[in-house]
Amino acid sequence: MIKAKKNGLANLAFGIYHGKLLKKHFYRIHLAGRKNLDNINKDSPVILYANHSNWWDGFIAYLLTSKVLTVDDYLMMDIEQLQKYRFFKYVGVFSVNRSNPRDALKTIDYAAELLQDSGKYLWVFPQGIMQPQDMRPIEFFGGTAKLAEKLGTLNLVPVTFRYEFLMEQRPEVFISIGEPDIFTGNLPEDLTLRIQNKLTKDLDELKEKVINGNPGNFETIFAGKSSRNKTIDRIVD
Repeated sequence: MIKAKKNGLANLAFGIYHGKLLKKHFYRIHLAGRKNLDNINKDSPVILYANHSNWWDGFIAYLLTSKVLTVDDYLMMDIEQLQKYRFFKYVGVFSVNRSNPRDALKTIDYAAELLQDSGKYLWVFPQGIMQPQDMRPIEFFGGTAKLAEKLGTLNLVPVTFRYEFLMEQRPEVFISIGEPDIFTGNLPEDLTLRIQNKLTKDLDELKEKVINGNPGNFETIFAGKSSRNKTIDRIVD
């Protein structure tokens, strides 16, 4: 497996590149549910499990935890992708090989050791592969539950991403942080199914809010370039 090797200089360089990339490709990025993190156990690790619909998910995850929440964050990525983009290991990314059970268990052990007795945040995408954001049903691999069992005490937090073209040239991203499950050693046997159903529910609720034009208490956490039509309108006016 490829382990994370966080490096301050690399993180600074990536942060600059990351901001320019998001500014070029997105109009606005919005967040709801930040207050749900007020209820977590601050001394225990946090596993953020999210839907995985496209290549941008890791960049949006980095924005939320590194730039907005400013926490010590890590991300689990498929080994084939991390082999292509090895630089990511210097910003806290490590690999998982779901096609090899022995390697997958090594990753679980590594992640448990990394998170043990800490307030670190770890991103996981339990679907394992990218799927359209409206595909149902969604199905999770069992790795997240296995990691939770090894940790015993942890916060499990659902996070949903939705990408939409609304009234602008560039797409907008809506992020919603759901209610956390806080465990202190007593984990339900059906944990994988439980978090799978919870994320599905949160995804459907987020979809309904966005498409009905009722985003609720979203705050804009990132603003990209203005759309071409707004630039033209300013010139005309």
